[in-house]
Amino acid sequence: MDNIPLNEEVIVKTKQHSLKISKHPACQDLSSRAAASKIIQECVEEGLSLATLLPRYLEQTKAEHRPLAQEISFGVLRWYYRLNPLLNNMLSKPLRPKKKSVHFLLLVGLYQLNYLDKADYAVVKETVNVCDELQQSWAKGLVNAILRRFLREKDALLAAVDRSYDSRFAYPEWLVNAIKSSWKGIERPLESILDAGNQRPPMTLRINQQFELETYKQMLQENEISFSEVETSLLGHTLVLDKPLSVDKLPLFSEGALSVQDGAPQLAAGLLSPQPSDLILDACAAPGGKTMHLFEQQAGLKKVVALDVSSERLKRVEKNSRRLKIPREKLLLMTADASKQDWWDGEEFDRILLDAPCSATGVIRRHPDIKLLRREEDIAALTQLQAQIMDNLWLMLKPGGLLLYATCSIIRDENDRQVEAFLNRQKNSNATEILIEADWGIRMPFGRQILPGEHNMDGFYYSLLRKGV
Repeated sequence: MDNIPLNEEVIVKTKQHSLKISKHPACQDLSSRAAASKIIQECVEEGLSLATLLPRYLEQTKAEHRPLAQEISFGVLRWYYRLNPLLNNMLSKPLRPKKKSVHFLLLVGLYQLNYLDKADYAVVKETVNVCDELQQSWAKGLVNAILRRFLREKDALLAAVDRSYDSRFAYPEWLVNAIKSSWKGIERPLESILDAGNQRPPMTLRINQQFELETYKQMLQENEISFSEVETSLLGHTLVLDKPLSVDKLPLFSEGALSVQDGAPQLAAGLLSPQPSDLILDACAAPGGKTMHLFEQQAGLKKVVALDVSSERLKRVEKNSRRLKIPREKLLLMTADASKQDWWDGEEFDRILLDAPCSATGVIRRHPDIKLLRREEDIAALTQLQAQIMDNLWLMLKPGGLLLYATCSIIRDENDRQVEAFLNRQKNSNATEILIEADWGIRMPFGRQILPGEHNMDGFYYSLLRKGV
């Protein structure tokens, strides 16, 4: 099941906007299926993320039901663009707004019947029973009929929706077209990229370089925690667990021996190659996984300024810094907008890490709600914001300094085309790209792109830029 620990590096970064958080009457002891149906409904209808909804509803759910509630929530959103057309084809007419909760309960039932290894009769019975919990007792007959019809006609019903390319891979049409446009003629076929986004993500560990890797591997083995290693450059301290588990079961987690972070963002610190006495800016820093990794790579740093537009997200950076025992005088947390200069004291940085706000299309396997939350028009707004931030931060970089531009996107307008446009704008500043030679990713006209699933990593893009002296 999808099990994303609270301490994991969450790398979804989007344009700042405010969300109206809906208020609901407090409800206690929700069943797993009732909680999942409420989470899915709010994500679809109100545009709220799983990161927002899961903590709210899981704390109202019986402890033994939380894993299934999380599994169903992730699963339905991962396959929403297949399950929803399937359900619409089975309903004679759409349900009225006051009865719409039944629609989402039916999605919960269809997901279980098609994707989970559970007894069909139990799934139907338990899903029907949730009608009472949702105060929709009238719908028991409908829910029973729809789910039993699916079991009888499963192959034909799925074949009908799978005639649509978008439904078969469960992506919105605009996103399929955007990915197709970006990767036409590239070595990996479109189907492979879409399929990788539908896989369950691994739980990847970054072992603190201040700890002995072999010793930690032995500790995992002694605790009967199975793992594999990642065979690629710059990831010498990375392990992938065979099965996700709670971080409190990992040896020495609270002592800072490791962090949970996908392999792709772990590449950032090595590419930036921090040197002793460097002053570094980590723009858009929260939740701080890459910030902490910089200190692990180079304990002699002068200081890292961790900047983020959200003071709430910066609390995660502070929490991580305490766990990893980062000296307070070497880390400055600042709530500010990276596209502006009102926070800057004028001291130029030796290195800048910009993990830019982006569409997050490279981490859909980890955050399937991106399929529903992102819109086609977001791409143009994000590319404009990325350009503003790059141009602004470039002014803060020392001559001879390095800027590492990164996104968790697989849309080229946000990545190599963005860097190309930046270099064209900065011709007078002697901005040059440093070629990244590596055994990971695809060499692009500018920078290097990891597609989802490569070396079991998320989709990520990097470009390393040097400022002329």
